[in-house]
Amino acid sequence: MTYQKIEHIAAGQFKVGKAQTTVYQAYLGTCLGVALYDASKKIGGMIHILLPEPPGISSADFPEKYASTGVPMLIRELIKLGVSPENLSASIAGGALVGPVSHQDMGLDIGGRSQDIAVSILEAYGVKTIKSETGGFFTCTLELDMATGQTCISPAWEDTCKSEGTFSAPSLDDIFTTIDQLKPIPQTALKIFRMFHSARHHITDITGELAKDQVLSGQTLKLCNSALFSGMVKVDTLKDAVLLLGEDMLIKSVITAAVNTYYNQTGTSGYSLCKGGLFFHAVGVASTAEKIAEKSGSSFLKSAYTAGLLHDIGKVVLDQYVADSSPLFFRKLSQENENFMTSEKKLLGITHSEAGALLAKKWNFSQTLSEVIKFHHTPEKATNNKDIAYIIYLADLLMEKFSAGFDLEKMQTKSFEPALDHLGFTMADLPELVDAIPINAFKNDDILTAQR
Repeated sequence: MTYQKIEHIAAGQFKVGKAQTTVYQAYLGTCLGVALYDASKKIGGMIHILLPEPPGISSADFPEKYASTGVPMLIRELIKLGVSPENLSASIAGGALVGPVSHQDMGLDIGGRSQDIAVSILEAYGVKTIKSETGGFFTCTLELDMATGQTCISPAWEDTCKSEGTFSAPSLDDIFTTIDQLKPIPQTALKIFRMFHSARHHITDITGELAKDQVLSGQTLKLCNSALFSGMVKVDTLKDAVLLLGEDMLIKSVITAAVNTYYNQTGTSGYSLCKGGLFFHAVGVASTAEKIAEKSGSSFLKSAYTAGLLHDIGKVVLDQYVADSSPLFFRKLSQENENFMTSEKKLLGITHSEAGALLAKKWNFSQTLSEVIKFHHTPEKATNNKDIAYIIYLADLLMEKFSAGFDLEKMQTKSFEPALDHLGFTMADLPELVDAIPINAFKNDDILTAQR
């Protein structure tokens, strides 16, 4: 059997290469994907664009996020490899509507404007567009075979639908057994989180507690040196972490390291579409939620990051059952007009939000965290914590639509406009919220690859 390495091109990233056996792949919702290839020289590349143009001065940091700056950057990099633009062929996909579709959505049309800008730039360089499938209301994949230049645009879950076979839904006892068998989030991390939110704590108490768990300490320091938390600052000790990153950042890195270990109990045949998919989606939701909380002036700013990290813990419980039932589950998502939670309930008898609520109770989470985990798909049902529930819902939805490809999600969108309204936003604020997605967190080639 011949195996091909699949390299996932995450939102806000691009990649170029020469004479490779790799397949570049992008999962596209509202984002736009552009694949370019010179068949004579076997040189090509792909870019995954979030927005038409920068909402502010952001392009200076990540020009690859935007059609106006990213497409010229991709072409210039291919020219450096020896390509003439007129010999390139382009395939374009994505640009779906974010939904729910209203006159405001049609007017905003982020994907459509990204396409218009990309096409005009390609035409200016003399690049021929040979394939273009954009718009619509569904998530798709764009693939570029770097050995042949062949491109494929297809519904996101099409290749997962194999023979159905037989499947038995888990009982509630099965769910509880799975919960008992999972390696939980370390008590040290949970204790540190509670200390941080307590009125009485000192950073030396927190670092002292962390030092008792050598494994978690090592994982925390490794994460402190990642692109997500520092990237350019070398952190060797917990004391360095406090001095160089600050107390808040250290706490976030502890919880993130702990959650990474927990989410890594899943494979790539269930919810995750790439290695580490659930974790990277959680980090994206956490960072985006923090920015949304800050922009909305919410009193939940301090807990938004942690709530975002933990919102999908129930997926780890259900992951093995989703893997077993994937032909049925993914076919329902791609062919039927129903959302993710409805499909879970029909097939498994329980949703990941309900499974997460069971975990939250077992681990003695606060009422706020427990309610967010239970209602992050239906924030209007939250009672005492509607603000944070809407924040996590909105961050989750933006990650699904604009940073697809880490895990499988198909959220209901009827709560989208109420969420914006509740948090004091309008559709005009959407580009700025999308711009808050932390693309630097996903620049890890070891994690964003697979084989087939």
